[in-house]
Amino acid sequence: MADDYNLLGLGELTSLVTNVKVSLWGAEVLVECLYDPMGDRIPYSLIFKDCREIGWNVHDEEEVGEPLADLIGIHLGEDAHRKPAAIHTDIFEIAILYGSFRVEKDAIAQQNPWQKQPENVAK
Repeated sequence: MADDYNLLGLGELTSLVTNVKVSLWGAEVLVECLYDPMGDRIPYSLIFKDCREIGWNVHDEEEVGEPLADLIGIHLGEDAHRKPAAIHTDIFEIAILYGSFRVEKDAIAQQNPWQKQPENVAK
């Protein structure tokens, strides 16, 4: 599998997958990750929209209860449903045929905008 990890613009350090959320009846897939797990532990998300197909393969059944999966490789495929993305971890592999894709860095702060800017909190 060709690896597109550097195209994510995160840096050279490793990542862990912390969660995979499928919503809108499979039309949206959110892959939550943690960059530099031994250092800064920076959260980010891979967001796939307008998904048409999702293929899931668990290849280490003994590890399915683990809270973290090592991100081994990623191929971003092509948007507009041309080629599926493939995310490979030590526990599972997922293939996603998608319409659009984006990386959301510092995902936790973006989900909760009040966290970084306390002056915005309603009084």
